[in-house]
Amino acid sequence: MLREPAMQPLTLVFAALAALPLPQRPDSTRPSRTDTLERVTVRAVRAEGVAPLSERTIARDELQRGYAGQEAPLLLTRVPGITAYSESGSFTGYSYLRMRGLDQNRVNLTFDGIPLNDPEDQAFYFSNVPDFANSVQSVQVQRGVGTSTFGTAAYAGSVNFQSLDLASAERGGELQLSGGSFDTRRAALQWRSGLVAGRWAMAARVTSHQTDGFRRHSGNNASSGFLSAAWYGRTDVVKFTAFAGLSKLRSSYYAADEATVRDDPRANPMATEERDRFSQVFWNVQHMRAVGEHAVWTTTIYRQGAGGWFDVRVDPELWRFNLSYNWYGALSTFSYRRDAVSFDAGAHVMQYHRDHFMEIWPHLDERAYDNTGHKNEQAAFAKIAVAAGRATWFGDVQLRSAAFRYTPDRNAGVKGPSRDWGFLNPRLGVTWRQSDALSFFASVGAVRREPTRDDMFSGADNLDASNAASIVPLDRVRPEQVVDYEAGATWTRGALRASANVFAMEFREEIAPVGALSLTGSPLRVNVGASHRRGLEGELRWQPSSALSLDATLALTDARIRRFTDAESGVEYRDVRSRLTPGAVATQAVAWRMGGGFSLTAEAREASTAMLTNTGNRQASLPGYVLADAGATWTHGATAVTLRVNNVGDRLAFGGGYASGGTNYVFPFATRHVMVNVRRSF
Repeated sequence: MLREPAMQPLTLVFAALAALPLPQRPDSTRPSRTDTLERVTVRAVRAEGVAPLSERTIARDELQRGYAGQEAPLLLTRVPGITAYSESGSFTGYSYLRMRGLDQNRVNLTFDGIPLNDPEDQAFYFSNVPDFANSVQSVQVQRGVGTSTFGTAAYAGSVNFQSLDLASAERGGELQLSGGSFDTRRAALQWRSGLVAGRWAMAARVTSHQTDGFRRHSGNNASSGFLSAAWYGRTDVVKFTAFAGLSKLRSSYYAADEATVRDDPRANPMATEERDRFSQVFWNVQHMRAVGEHAVWTTTIYRQGAGGWFDVRVDPELWRFNLSYNWYGALSTFSYRRDAVSFDAGAHVMQYHRDHFMEIWPHLDERAYDNTGHKNEQAAFAKIAVAAGRATWFGDVQLRSAAFRYTPDRNAGVKGPSRDWGFLNPRLGVTWRQSDALSFFASVGAVRREPTRDDMFSGADNLDASNAASIVPLDRVRPEQVVDYEAGATWTRGALRASANVFAMEFREEIAPVGALSLTGSPLRVNVGASHRRGLEGELRWQPSSALSLDATLALTDARIRRFTDAESGVEYRDVRSRLTPGAVATQAVAWRMGGGFSLTAEAREASTAMLTNTGNRQASLPGYVLADAGATWTHGATAVTLRVNNVGDRLAFGGGYASGGTNYVFPFATRHVMVNVRRSF
């Protein structure tokens, strides 16, 4: 039967650590060296102001503003050029982000530098680990090819999550209770020990989250846990971090047609018996060692596991697709900082396998097929930045190899195919500091990326004698490449900070969706030859007083495919707009602390029309939208209460979709809804 990673070991660890005797008061000693060592876990893969690239770092305070359990992609729309939506229309239930119009599996996702993207399909489903963002200290978003990192190639960009700082945290806990529209309820309890006896620290969280979802039968019943514990020596830090989640969803991965949604915004074409159940476990152990005064060596081992199933109605039968994977890896980084020189180097190896099997109701003890995909990867990078006068020169090169092996079902009647890839990804750039207030940067980088299993298999979950002739030797979809040119400037004066950048991403053999969906709801994709994404991104932050702050972002993108032949119709198209890439995306936000413990926030996000296909057909498009949210918070002592009204104008808008047979199918944002969040510190 289903093989799922068990959550019991994590629960036992929570219980054992909770029973440990701790001093009544933590040692107040917090040496700066300890804090520095803990934070260098992300140094090698993040930009630290010397890398010439477009990035935004969001601190925990900003992440928590208005937070009520949203999946992480929905929190990142404050970054220029990012759009996001969820299949359910509300806070949870398979959410997706797009960066510069490129889909989420082209975005490198890491946690403390450890890759999160599933190696086979290069995706990560935040719905498997609900309340994930509640255990994040900060997140850095790099747009474009960025700097070298581990795991899936940073093709559209990268998002690096940093785990909670332990040594710098005050001892105490917090209870969070959320509730609101669509029968949404969340309870989260977290606790931090602070630094105990100058040597030990830990943090833990447990969460329960239920919602009916905005769309009918798109709800989620989920739970999750997080644990991090560390030992601090004079020159060493050893840190263990783990999180786990279990999510039970009612399926909504098919969109409803636009006419139906306009008449009934909560419409969901999927049957009530179509469900989804997945669990995920992640843990890692990191050792950080200071090497003299200027260098730090970090070594990490990690393991991920996930398993579960989802149902698909194939009339008159109900098919259950099962997935179960195990993933082991190790990585090591060396970071050196001295005077005008910064140097980072890293290496990563990993082994991964995922079982795929299918059953047909009600015979869930009989497998229609059972196959396994195997993938391994080895990668290494080196980065250097050298300051010379006003200029800082930057160079970065990554060597990456990956291999895919397939073990077919024993009754498939075919041999298991395989593919191997090798990539060299260089980057060069310069930052020029005209003054303390004004700086400029320019860079160029090239990245190549292998196709996913879905790309190679044309969306098929099983390979056998009936379809092998059209799929093997797995070269239907070739690796894609981008050369990314970036230039920008940052200007700071008093309470005002403004940044802007231009970019030109020139693609060869871009793997683009052709509009059709596979049986399991994933878009089918092919290589489209030459294409580009060019544009302008800007960000403005102004804080005229300690009580008032204003933020605004703008992204203008021209995304076009020069020429391609549609896989279904055989028609050739030229100079057409790329799918699901709005020409303009903007956000505005204002926060005002009124005094007396009251504060107000207001946010708006806008997106222009986006195409649903790559055919240039203007009828197959998502209308542009403007959505606004507002919130009020009252704080008294250790208690904070936040009331948030989302989509204040009660507008019907669509965040994603597809077109098929001349019909547009859309995923709506939830209409006006209310959330209340209560936090109590102790």
